[in-house]
Amino acid sequence: SRLVALTLGIAANAIYDDYDTSVFLILPRASTHIQQLLRAVAQVVVRWDSFYFLHISESGYVFEQEHAFFPLLPMLMRLLDSTVLAPLHLVVDRQLSLTIAGLVVCNLAFVLAAVALYKLGCRTLKNESLAYIAALLFVLAPSNMFMSAIYTESLFAWLVFTAILRTTEQKHAEASLWLCLSSLCRSNGALYSGFIVWDMVVMSEAWSSKTLALPRRAAVIALQMVKALALVLISSLGFMAFQIYGYREFCMNGSVTPRRYCSSTLPLLYSFVQDEYWNVGFLRYYTVQQIPNFLLALPMAGLSAAGLWAYSRHDVSRILTLGWRSSQERKRSVRTHSLHMAYFGDDLLPHMYLWALLLCVATTTMHVQVITRFFSSVPPVFWFAAHLVSSGNRLVQRAVLTYFIGYGLVGVVLFSNFLPPA
Repeated sequence: SRLVALTLGIAANAIYDDYDTSVFLILPRASTHIQQLLRAVAQVVVRWDSFYFLHISESGYVFEQEHAFFPLLPMLMRLLDSTVLAPLHLVVDRQLSLTIAGLVVCNLAFVLAAVALYKLGCRTLKNESLAYIAALLFVLAPSNMFMSAIYTESLFAWLVFTAILRTTEQKHAEASLWLCLSSLCRSNGALYSGFIVWDMVVMSEAWSSKTLALPRRAAVIALQMVKALALVLISSLGFMAFQIYGYREFCMNGSVTPRRYCSSTLPLLYSFVQDEYWNVGFLRYYTVQQIPNFLLALPMAGLSAAGLWAYSRHDVSRILTLGWRSSQERKRSVRTHSLHMAYFGDDLLPHMYLWALLLCVATTTMHVQVITRFFSSVPPVFWFAAHLVSSGNRLVQRAVLTYFIGYGLVGVVLFSNFLPPA
């Protein structure tokens, strides 16, 4: 699938002229066949945010606005470029070599993410067939080209899918380390530590234990809360370390005039940069000019709303009580997770809460058109799509597959020629 996406991108780029040709300012001229081949690949994937990741991997954080892009991907690009891909320096420019390193990291991470989603689906859905369909839909995701280009989508998806998988295996400490890396990759990585809190605190057997006295139960729950809090802090270390680095660079550097955020109660450079350079804020995107972007986001937003509604309607009291009121009749009536019922299992409940939160944030605060790729790391998106595909309703099946495949292929053509949405 990655080979098909890249090949289609190269072909589209060869047929159509780029809307923006700035990529040619940084990529060297090709004088050999291998340079021509690598340059053809590079000029397809170095688009939009990829410029930032490439520049950071080569020169570090030079400009303030670059702090909107987290350092894990550039670090891995630089590491791979200086080790495994070092022989490439004999035949290509370093920027081209770093671009190839980014391609390797992102596409390898995509493969690992697809496998992790499949394994997570098997454990959460308890139905191998639906987990497999969901993994295939991930391969065909509407954010197709972003998963192969030098973006954090694939890397972040692999990290959080693996972290949630470790949580389902009761390996909470290991999950927090995966989430620590994810928070060094994307700002919302630490949000996924909610799965650790859910498993250790909300689902603690101490709440309903009849063998423990009340004081003993309270002590056990309190201890679980302390442990969970410690793991949440570990999960956030990547994000916090990057913010501390930014604070030292722009607020404690005598050669730089301190910015207004430096005197804030919580001086987060990331929030300041998003506000200052990208005008990210609550309802700021709600203008007439942004109507086309809302239309682009509508299919993913609609799919998400439908998935949340279907799951909630199946058992309203479960949603309203954090799953503590779980009908015994319902449990007896669904002894096995059939293909039709797998999507409505109790284990999906924490995913639904996070999905709803992210949907609210994406539609009210972010640049709404990025929801398609933003949700590439949200497992229930693919589980619900798989549920619809396996529903037996041909009209619904065609609608879902047309959206996933059609939007993904069109997105490859647009992205490779530097056209929105990005």
